[in-house]
Amino acid sequence: MATYLFQARLQGQTNIPSDVYENVLFFDVNAPDTVQGRCENIRDLYVGSNLFGGINGVEVRAYNLGGGQPIASSKAAKPVLGVGWPREVACCLSYAAVDDPDQSIARRRGRIYLGPIGNAHGAADRPDALLRTTVLDFGSSLANIGFGANTTWMLFSRTDQVAAKIESIWVDDAWDTQRRRGLDPTARQVRDVQ
Repeated sequence: MATYLFQARLQGQTNIPSDVYENVLFFDVNAPDTVQGRCENIRDLYVGSNLFGGINGVEVRAYNLGGGQPIASSKAAKPVLGVGWPREVACCLSYAAVDDPDQSIARRRGRIYLGPIGNAHGAADRPDALLRTTVLDFGSSLANIGFGANTTWMLFSRTDQVAAKIESIWVDDAWDTQRRRGLDPTARQVRDVQ
């Protein structure tokens, strides 16, 4: 089995290079599945999801765990959906390498922050049941990338340098704020007051 790092990069509609929202995923990929094919599957999942608003493109890059240049990539435009929340607001999809997340240790848990959240999911004090179900469906789709047992969604412990199969996913009814996902300014208004 070979584990690869996949970087899903969502380009904000401003097209400013720093307005990129990024998720890092790990997959074991085995023949006849290909790394290039998994890049395309992940790209299609992000492009087809109504979770994300204010995004006009998705690029997925695959790397060997040792780093270096991408070994495969795939990009596509995404129909721009309205943004329902500030871009810093995300919904966290958590995962663990055990069936019962409460029994896991930190090195066997991970998370990805999904957002900016599209306006199809409205605005509320907390992520509602429909949004949480949509996030869980997105996670289930990640787990089903590829064909059968040839591709497996993994978590990777940088401390242990070990990959483990993801066994469970969950989403809480609380928003997460990712300050680094805020927009860079494109204009400034100044007024003299004295």
